[in-house]
Amino acid sequence: MSTKVLAFINFKGGVGKTACAVNIAATLAKLHEKKVLVVDLDPQSNSSLWLMRPDQWREHVAKGRRSTFEIFDDAIQGKERFNFAESVVKGVVTWTGFVEVPQLHLLPASVELLKVEDRIHELRAPTVYRILERALKDHLGAYDYVFFDCPPNLYSTTKNAIFLSDSCIVPYIPDYLSLSGFQVLAEYIAELRGKYTDSAGDRRHPNVGGVIVSHYRQTGNVFRLAINELEIMLAELRTHGILETNVSLLQPFIRHCVRVAESTSEHLPVVLYAPGCIGAQDYSDLTQNFLTHFHHKR
Repeated sequence: MSTKVLAFINFKGGVGKTACAVNIAATLAKLHEKKVLVVDLDPQSNSSLWLMRPDQWREHVAKGRRSTFEIFDDAIQGKERFNFAESVVKGVVTWTGFVEVPQLHLLPASVELLKVEDRIHELRAPTVYRILERALKDHLGAYDYVFFDCPPNLYSTTKNAIFLSDSCIVPYIPDYLSLSGFQVLAEYIAELRGKYTDSAGDRRHPNVGGVIVSHYRQTGNVFRLAINELEIMLAELRTHGILETNVSLLQPFIRHCVRVAESTSEHLPVVLYAPGCIGAQDYSDLTQNFLTHFHHKR
């Protein structure tokens, strides 16, 4: 199977974007022996801090070095300091110092990414949309899956991830505000596809590839009604050609689970922190269906 490159995006924060990227990646690596790279593009560095100890992370990305910031800073300054082999973090270090899931790799972010948008306008298309491609293209083939954990916006770093990805994955919380936001997001990606694909390169064409429902609660009818409304919207967007026909809600929905929240403080994916909890089980089942879905998707 060729490398699947996927961007986890949503301009609405708090929807479980990082949780999905980190925990699906870890489950793919641990339970399915896939080689997975998580690329953190968010200046909040949540994926990085989920998979690294804070002191280890601070030392690794000091002054923005050995991080995704350096990729963009090199492009802006016309330098070539970024070194993939030196920047990538291999495996997850437990409290005992043992390295788990060695097939899970991380390209960490740093807070300096906040500075990128102030200067990236100095570059022009197609250059501005091919920064990640130029830095990573020679390394993607070493992995079964590459996940971009994007910031909650649609600025230049996110656009770079979209144009380098085979598909976009949209984590989603079932409520009214998320429903209206999803339609705007789907329409925006379709607009990008029509407007910038030629200048961004012809290898990939941005599309929504799947929707993941997170923070799901089974009590009452509120969430079930919200899911029904989302399914209706997906059908309408398919009819109008905004979404492809095979875009669907990936099952199962990720139930709210305290253990998943706790695992962030332990800097471990939930499959390592609490493998018997409902969150780990949901991510395990979702990952199995995730594999099937993208195995058949071009």
